Amino acid sequence: MKIGLDFDRVLFDTDGFKQHLFEEIEGFDRTYSEAKEKVYSPERHAEILGISSGKIYSILEDAENFLYPDIEKLDTLEHTFIIVSRGDKKFQNIKIEKSRAIEHVDGLYIVQDDPKDVTDIDFLVDDSKEELENVDIPGFHFDREKHDINDIIKKAEELDG
Repeated sequence: MKIGLDFDRVLFDTDGFKQHLFEEIEGFDRTYSEAKEKVYSPERHAEILGISSGKIYSILEDAENFLYPDIEKLDTLEHTFIIVSRGDKKFQNIKIEKSRAIEHVDGLYIVQDDPKDVTDIDFLVDDSKEELENVDIPGFHFDREKHDINDIIKKAEELDG
């Protein structure tokens, strides 16, 4: 079975990482929402802040510290796991690479406008109900306060029948 996994808030502590950005870059928190249209743009944000986008990208070096450790459990399963993330392609690619999440999955697909039922995935795990409503495949609404990777494993086993 091919399972699509959202990255932010499923595999990666996005809120903790944002807090880190808020602490590292003065004014980041006050101007973050201005830097989003459809997805967050570090280039637009840097322009708003009057800094180089390199300053924002340099913080991605810390991304590994925000990867949830239970992702390693995916390594033991027979399923194909694809990260399907929404965001700025350059920023998401670097964030996912620096987090080292890519080492535990079989692929990566970043969308901006399209629904997340891409690359012929059979099932989608996402923290957004809206994302799940926009796909024509079964899904699992994942909430890190209630769930962990074991719940994804359990859902995958149920689908296997």
